[in-house]
Amino acid sequence: MSDTSADAGVVMSRVQLERLVAEQELAGRTIQGFSAPNIGLHGADLDSVTIERLDLRGADGDEARLERAELRQSDLRTSSWKGALWHRVKVKDCDLTELDLTGAQLLRCDFDPVRMARMRFHRARLQTCQFKDSELYSADFSGAVLIGCRFEGYSHATVSLSRTDFSGASLFDVKFERANLYGANLRGAVLVRCDLRGVNLCSADLTGARIVGCETTGADLDGATL
Repeated sequence: MSDTSADAGVVMSRVQLERLVAEQELAGRTIQGFSAPNIGLHGADLDSVTIERLDLRGADGDEARLERAELRQSDLRTSSWKGALWHRVKVKDCDLTELDLTGAQLLRCDFDPVRMARMRFHRARLQTCQFKDSELYSADFSGAVLIGCRFEGYSHATVSLSRTDFSGASLFDVKFERANLYGANLRGAVLVRCDLRGVNLCSADLTGARIVGCETTGADLDGATL
């Protein structure tokens, strides 16, 4: 095993980060306070890492593994995490705009609060994930499987899921609390035992959607296509 005693502590430069990625010695470390756009993290083991005040725009995190990790005040816009595993990841005060999680697995992750506009969860699997006070405008959940997830809005406003794409997705026991699904695409989606009480579904496309055992009291379907 390589001697990493000199690196015990905080990773604070791109050069140090790239070396530790190459040596597969990132697990358990704190990485903070610098810019590393377009960095290669493909297949990296990020178990128990803390990422704070980091610029990771455009990073390649495809097939990487984040378990028991924390992301704080970081910029991950347009980064790619296709086929990655995110397990027990806590994300707070980050910008994930247009981040790509196509085909990824997200298990027991918490997003609170996070900018997530136009994120891609295409064909991803999400289980027991919580989205609180997060902006998901035009996010892509097409073909995804969501089990036991929760979307919770702001104290005095709604969580924005407007114009999100859930076409062909399968949702089981998903709870939408104070959610705004205005103009959402739910064509061919399957919703089983979901909580849609009071949800704004105005102008949503529900063509071919199957809604089984869901709570829909007070849902607003004005202008929706059924």
